[in-house]
Amino acid sequence: MNRFVTVVLLAAGVFVGSTGQALAQGATWADRGYINIGWGIESGSSTMTDSRTGAIYDESATITASSRVTSGSVLDVALGLRVWHNLTVGAGYHQEQNDTDGKLTGSIPSPIFFNRPRTLDQTVPGLNRKEAATHLMIGWVVPIGAKFDVMVSGGPSFYRLTQDVVSDVVPVENSNNFSTVAAHETITERGKSETGFNAGVDATYIAWQNDSVRIGVGGFVRFTQADFNVDMLSSPQPTKAGGIQFGLGARLRF
Repeated sequence: MNRFVTVVLLAAGVFVGSTGQALAQGATWADRGYINIGWGIESGSSTMTDSRTGAIYDESATITASSRVTSGSVLDVALGLRVWHNLTVGAGYHQEQNDTDGKLTGSIPSPIFFNRPRTLDQTVPGLNRKEAATHLMIGWVVPIGAKFDVMVSGGPSFYRLTQDVVSDVVPVENSNNFSTVAAHETITERGKSETGFNAGVDATYIAWQNDSVRIGVGGFVRFTQADFNVDMLSSPQPTKAGGIQFGLGARLRF
């Protein structure tokens, strides 16, 4: 991730330098503002794991709950205005939702044999995770010809994460066969807000225009992230929202 941020910052330096030359030649971005609508993929992963230790049948028992989220689809929208030369100020919003299966593992003592624990290994299906973020985007637009331009932007991001977690586990005995054990889990929805950041590049090609608006298509790549601590079985556990996002969409310039 740090490598990606470095690449974005280097790209920003190159584009800003190019823009300085473009301004010297009179290539100022002429539009008053932009509206972007896009769909894409968020590439990233985050694992949450928490354990609880206690006494069952006068012996020590350990239960671990874990879940892992990976790539998901992203809805992305943004609106911005030109405030000076090629400098823009805007706001963006993205939403990503991901369903994943959790896992319960552990060691549960036997009710009839001492020092002969059973192994718990159970799937928890359908844990829902939803992230939504509003981005403040300070951008600089580099016109490249009459129909193509690139915007480099960055700023703070304000995240809201909603996450299903296993908050409690109760072992369930099979009275006909005490050699195996299952568990009944309690699923709780946790919601938290945190501040992160965003940095990215957006390219636009204008396909049609009149005296009032210009309409085109474009693509974006962005890195955005916020760090969270979410309560699970016994304590808050770290997880990251965001990641590398890339996608395509419609572009409106006015």
